[in-house]
Amino acid sequence: MEKNAIQSVATDVVNGTDTKIVSDELITLRERLGAMYDKVHIVDNLSAAKEVVNKLTSQYRHLIHACDTEAPNIDVKQQTPVDHGEVICFSIYSGPEADFGNGKSCIWVDVLDGGGKYLLVEFAPFFQDSSIKKVWHNYSFDNHVIENYGFKLSGFHADMMHMARLWDSSRRTLGGYSLEALTGDSCVMRDARRIHAERLFHGEGLFGKISLKTIFGRKKLKKDGTEGKVTVIPSVEELQRTERELWICYSALDSISTLIRV
Repeated sequence: MEKNAIQSVATDVVNGTDTKIVSDELITLRERLGAMYDKVHIVDNLSAAKEVVNKLTSQYRHLIHACDTEAPNIDVKQQTPVDHGEVICFSIYSGPEADFGNGKSCIWVDVLDGGGKYLLVEFAPFFQDSSIKKVWHNYSFDNHVIENYGFKLSGFHADMMHMARLWDSSRRTLGGYSLEALTGDSCVMRDARRIHAERLFHGEGLFGKISLKTIFGRKKLKKDGTEGKVTVIPSVEELQRTERELWICYSALDSISTLIRV
């Protein structure tokens, strides 16, 4: 990933508002996240999808696969994911044993601009196969948004969020069960950081899930050009197109973080 693409400190416009990224700490964080870009296999057309699905359903069907979707256009406070939400991308991490090309073991699928519903449906043989084990973080949500596309999921193996609740029910008031909270807890991660750090993060140490606001949030600028207190975040559709490489890393990290806790 190009360094100057990560160190974006110029004034930008988000939803018609001037914004700016100025934190050196944020730049470092974005650099570390971007370091995993070369480890992600990108699927953005039907031909590439067919090739990947063939490997998932044959050569790597014995592995445990972590899956995660990004689905905006749903008000989670007022709507359920049933008949709501639009999948713009999803990722599947099959562990270090898998190789989808050039040593890449995580795939990221561009539904938004790579083929829409037809691209997602291409993965139906994988998602519907009950003998292929799949793990999720908040399975209920991902299950419903994928089923909105006309096929049912099968092969459920585990839900990391609910397993964490069984492991420690007190976390509800002590950090919670979000992917960010769980992967940021050394007691939860244990040796996972060491095992995956060298492969995915060039030996710098695996860090857990980071919030959308932390990575992509930008301070709203005042009329005089100085930085204000309000943080604005572009839409995820915009991020997928304008901050594509970093967004791919951010999105793919969800499935990676899910599997390393199995």
